Amino acid sequence: MKTCEVFLLLVFSTSALSDTGGLLRSCKIKDIECLSKSTEQFLEKTCKGIPEADIRAIDPLVIPALDYAAEDIGGVSLHFTNINISGLKNQKISDFQMDKDKMSVVLKLNVDLNIVSELDVKLTEHSKIFSGTYKAKATTLATANYNYDLRNNDKGVRYFEVLPETITCSIVQKPEVSLNDELVQALNKDEHIKEGIVKYEKKRDEYKERAICKIVQKAYETVIHNIRAAAKFLPAEDFFQDI
Repeated sequence: MKTCEVFLLLVFSTSALSDTGGLLRSCKIKDIECLSKSTEQFLEKTCKGIPEADIRAIDPLVIPALDYAAEDIGGVSLHFTNINISGLKNQKISDFQMDKDKMSVVLKLNVDLNIVSELDVKLTEHSKIFSGTYKAKATTLATANYNYDLRNNDKGVRYFEVLPETITCSIVQKPEVSLNDELVQALNKDEHIKEGIVKYEKKRDEYKERAICKIVQKAYETVIHNIRAAAKFLPAEDFFQDI
């Protein structure tokens, strides 16, 4: 680590972190209650972001753009822009499994989300675009699987290195999804999307959940990024007592 980087981390840790009383509480790996409280503490202190530590704001979390193709309902694709997500600061640990031999983690987080986005509904075969707004409320369960490594710095202090993650999503309860009236009317009037609407209606809940989970998976890339960023300057023992 370069001298300037060490200096910045020292300044950051002795000012911002000491003022907040620490981002985490150290827990035993199987102590879910402690881990839950530590998560709450971390989210409370970081949800607005800490740029000095490369910790990004998550509540609200804004995703600039995201595409979702629903080819099985008539070549329809959804282009979301300016996706605003609120609720991530209140997420709860549903389960946490850490295998010290395999150096792997399974982290499950339950959260109630509100999503507001601009939306373009594209008919690729007919070069048509219908624009409007999209809103959703959903209780989701996001599961992050990742491996980690432990590395010592030149002073013998151990730090986690969080390796690339895989994120999956499921919807816990029936979501609420709505489009603005003008968009709905335009879609209902268009002759080229009628077949797609019929297919959509047959699996309405499934399609709603697919789109929401696409957004949730993208959102949790930022959540795991923040864990990865914190692991770069917080010693492993700040996370776990029995690592």
